[in-house]
Amino acid sequence: MTFPADFDYYIKMINKILPIYIVLLLGSLSLFSCSEPDEADILNQRIDSLVSAIEKHDEKGIKEFLSKDFSAKEGLNKTQFFLFARYHFKRNKNVVITIIDKEVRLNKEQADVTAKVLLIGASEWLPERGQFYKVASRWQKESGDWVMSRLIWEVDGKKN
Repeated sequence: MTFPADFDYYIKMINKILPIYIVLLLGSLSLFSCSEPDEADILNQRIDSLVSAIEKHDEKGIKEFLSKDFSAKEGLNKTQFFLFARYHFKRNKNVVITIIDKEVRLNKEQADVTAKVLLIGASEWLPERGQFYKVASRWQKESGDWVMSRLIWEVDGKKN
């Protein structure tokens, strides 16, 4: 079988052009794979970071996740909430929080998060206290970050 004289020319052109197409294809694919995480992922990361700050008793870190107008159950403002938290931090040297069945409902600038939470506390290494809570929180955007503006919790379905 013989090939036309132009065949070598076409092969050389393909060898020159093909790498350009491959680079363009890989470049466009990488743009799609580098898309920003969606708001639900960002909010979930913020919640995980808040849980970590609570487990470390890091009040300064916790404050970063609370809005300027934060309120908790029974009308606790931010200052009163931290008094409540300090009491429990002194009582529980070790705190472990496990989030179960979390549901996030997002709007443009706010989100409602509900979850069942297991909170375990201990003055030393062995757990001494543990309780399941139903937790509801409202998150809003402040300066581009998700912060919690409201927190409500119930023990075993009864308001605490």
